[in-house]
Amino acid sequence: MSDLAPELISNANCGADFRAQNPTVLQAYDGFVSYGVLYNAGCQKDPSSGNYCFANAITNTSSATDSYPYFLPLGVALPGGQPPSCNACLQSTMATFSSAASNATQPVSANYKEAAEQINEACGPNFVNENVMVMSGAGRAQATAGPWSILLVLVVMFWSWL
Repeated sequence: MSDLAPELISNANCGADFRAQNPTVLQAYDGFVSYGVLYNAGCQKDPSSGNYCFANAITNTSSATDSYPYFLPLGVALPGGQPPSCNACLQSTMATFSSAASNATQPVSANYKEAAEQINEACGPNFVNENVMVMSGAGRAQATAGPWSILLVLVVMFWSWL
């Protein structure tokens, strides 16, 4: 999927729209670029149950905020308010995002540190790594991804595991 990102923004396709910051093109680009990160996070398993962490997060009716960290790789900031559940799944998922956040071309690099600080405030110091050195690269301005595009990426990932 990440191979599609350069094709999307080539002049032969949506390059002009990308340079003009067209939100739909930016969302598609973020989805292509971050697919690998989301896939790796989606493969994390809960050590206590063996279930996929992502499946646990989106089906947890007692803590709807458990799904919010999965939006980070798409450039969506973690909202304030009630934090996600402080558990091993959150730690392993954030460790995956921490690795990706050091790459400036990944949308998560724009919002990881703030999310990690929020989580550590709720879960305790050093629950997740806050100290990520973002390496310079061909990053781009952060764009807000629409909720339907994010949901679509996550649902496609979930169903591909079944």
